[in-house]
Amino acid sequence: MGLRKIGIVAAMWVLGLASLAGFAWAVQWLDDQPVHVPAAAGAPPEVGPDRPLAALTTGTARAAAAARHGLANGERSEATHALDAARRAAEVGHESAHGPVGNGFTAALKHLKGAREDLHNGLPDAARGKLDRAVRELTEVVAPAGRQQPAVPPRAVWADYRDATLLGPEGSMIGRIRSIEGGPGGTPVAVLEVGGSQDVLGFLDFGGRTVRVPADRVLWGPTRYIGNTLAALPARDLGQLAGASG
Repeated sequence: MGLRKIGIVAAMWVLGLASLAGFAWAVQWLDDQPVHVPAAAGAPPEVGPDRPLAALTTGTARAAAAARHGLANGERSEATHALDAARRAAEVGHESAHGPVGNGFTAALKHLKGAREDLHNGLPDAARGKLDRAVRELTEVVAPAGRQQPAVPPRAVWADYRDATLLGPEGSMIGRIRSIEGGPGGTPVAVLEVGGSQDVLGFLDFGGRTVRVPADRVLWGPTRYIGNTLAALPARDLGQLAGASG
């Protein structure tokens, strides 16, 4: 192969990798964006971070309502973003809740997965129906969710949450779990990296700051060996959390 052909092949490889990197960055950028919940979406009101599971429950319902509203108005990109965020939040709620609240998240997660399949198959009306059911399932368990307190994972699995993706109340990606460690008096503390861009191309982090919060303020999702392990910090402002520090 001549030098000219080698140069052309190399240029094609470089352009291909650049396109792949640009696409991955764009997907990550979208996942990092907060879910916009219009006033007309029919979503339940927000709950404060003093009731973490209730805040996640309403946040998941609000993201699902935003997706429903987007589909009703022909805003497919915004609806898909909100639906994917709702699914992530529901996975954490499904793992961390129990009793009627856990059942509500189980049902909602099933509807959200079904809605995503409907969108993929070009069935937006069917997806809207499933999103409506997901919103109802979650809204009905907000009150009991407010009476449940998050549990801290056993020390034996703390390492499994290293570098887990951290979600906000509606399921947007807001940072990463760096570690769980013992705090003053032996109280577990979650060390978080929040803000900036996290996990670009699977290994690059840009910006952000380190924050420590009591581990029982975080909702811990299922640990995974394949795919992202998820956790959620359902607070709008980290300054609202007692014990938060830079």
